[in-house]
Amino acid sequence: MNSFYRRACIHAHSVIALLCMTFLLGGCDSSSRTPSQGVTRTSDGKILLKFWNGFTGPDGKAMEQMVARFKKQNPDVTVQMQIIPWGTYYDKLTLALAYGGAPDVFVMHASRLPGFAAYDAFQPLQQHFASSQPPLGAKDFASVPWQGTFYKDQQYAMPLDVHPIGLFYNTRLFKEAGIVDAEGNAKPPKNLDEFLDAAKRLTKDTNGDKRPDQWGFVYTWQRTNWLTFAGQFGASILSPDGSQSTLSAPENLRALSLMHDLIYKHKVAPKPEGVDAWLAFRQGKVGMTLEGIYMLTSLEEQKGLPFAGAPAPQFGPKQAVWGGSHLLCQPRGITPEQSQAAWRLMRFLSDDSLIWARAGQVPARLDTRNSPQFKALEVQSQFAKQLEYVQYEPLHPKSDAFFPLIEPALESVLLNISTPEEAMRDASRRVNQLLERQ
Repeated sequence: MNSFYRRACIHAHSVIALLCMTFLLGGCDSSSRTPSQGVTRTSDGKILLKFWNGFTGPDGKAMEQMVARFKKQNPDVTVQMQIIPWGTYYDKLTLALAYGGAPDVFVMHASRLPGFAAYDAFQPLQQHFASSQPPLGAKDFASVPWQGTFYKDQQYAMPLDVHPIGLFYNTRLFKEAGIVDAEGNAKPPKNLDEFLDAAKRLTKDTNGDKRPDQWGFVYTWQRTNWLTFAGQFGASILSPDGSQSTLSAPENLRALSLMHDLIYKHKVAPKPEGVDAWLAFRQGKVGMTLEGIYMLTSLEEQKGLPFAGAPAPQFGPKQAVWGGSHLLCQPRGITPEQSQAAWRLMRFLSDDSLIWARAGQVPARLDTRNSPQFKALEVQSQFAKQLEYVQYEPLHPKSDAFFPLIEPALESVLLNISTPEEAMRDASRRVNQLLERQ
């Protein structure tokens, strides 16, 4: 699932446009469709469930394994799983939800749920949670993904995982720089002072050309890095009521200024141009980077790379990290019988999420995360320590449309083209214009 969020955002504007046209211009409103009665069956009488997701990487193989286990334990059901690249996934899902042919179960990123729920695209699931055997409810899930399944007090999803950002670090470079504990093990930083000390010791000019060829830190995806820094300074994109931008607030400016200073004042990170930051870390040329747990498989595939994972350092006055979640949903208009069959699959995937964890995720289920098998997964269990202070992108119907307005501002600051004040003032104005549109 390498870089899936980057690909998922490619079509953000087109998806919103499709939703507006489909659900608001009449004619094709899915509420006018009359669903067939009962369940859909194959020619040999088995219940047929269609399941869509965007898991095109190693996570897809893990999901195929989970679905195969479900079919083996539920011989009366067959599942047709369709994997669609994230770059086109939401466009196809939008059309299917609006015009017919929607899958019985589909994956939704938590940040996308409000945009779809605002147009009544989902089947409410409270009844399934209430009648589930054995019982299943808020006590069984991490609080952040559980809360992310609701929109205006209606529950529309089953939380499958949480994928927070965290610290990946090169253990060999740490040991060479003497950043170790009493036992001689690489010691990841926990706060800003420790981070700066480690980053300076890891930044080296080994060939004498007065330019570092080994960096202490690199920015990979600027969006999630910034959301982590901003969250730790108590900043946000929107006011609590979601009515206006707060990008120009002092907390946001302090967070972005610190990100700028790591490049130009402390000189422990390169400019985000002319360098493939993730590749540089994989090649052992960088000591630390902040990335999502979903990038774990990319590092495991890099032969000879000595790395480990840890919670993100606390750069600001509070603990916070960006994170996202995969949610399992059903389409509005599904028949009660088909919905119940779809719930069987959803519940199984939640119950069986240890396999999902091994593919590079942190399960939303508490019992899975408390199991000895999960605790033995070194990086996943380290990143899981952050779950109580994970912060999503704003859960707002227009959330995905904000970032094409914000990301150029972030880059202009990190390239030293604009000051944080200038960049955030312009981005804030554009976000407010977007919020004012009906």
